[in-house]
Amino acid sequence: MPLLGVSLEAAQELHRRAVRLKSDWLMPQYASEIGNTSCAATLNKTMRQLDFRTHMFRHAFIDRLKACGDVPVPIAEAITGHGRNASEFARYGSVGYTLEQNKAVIERIFV
Repeated sequence: MPLLGVSLEAAQELHRRAVRLKSDWLMPQYASEIGNTSCAATLNKTMRQLDFRTHMFRHAFIDRLKACGDVPVPIAEAITGHGRNASEFARYGSVGYTLEQNKAVIERIFV
């Protein structure tokens, strides 16, 4: 998924750290079967004092997509990872959306 702004800067910093550590993973401390759960728990704990949780980022992103008024639901689902229980692989024979298409939609809501 294309990244812009602070998300891109954060990913670049994680990449620099991974290179320094000679790691194949951006966040090697979370490279395990339950790593995503541990990472979310750490982020939620850190943001608790702000009365904020990680899933709120996705909700805010979806609100911005909806506010555009004309983003097709399938591309919105592809970008957010939400959908009708169908992954990109479930739509056999379909190419899906290109990075350029995803980026064009994300740029519309970039603040």
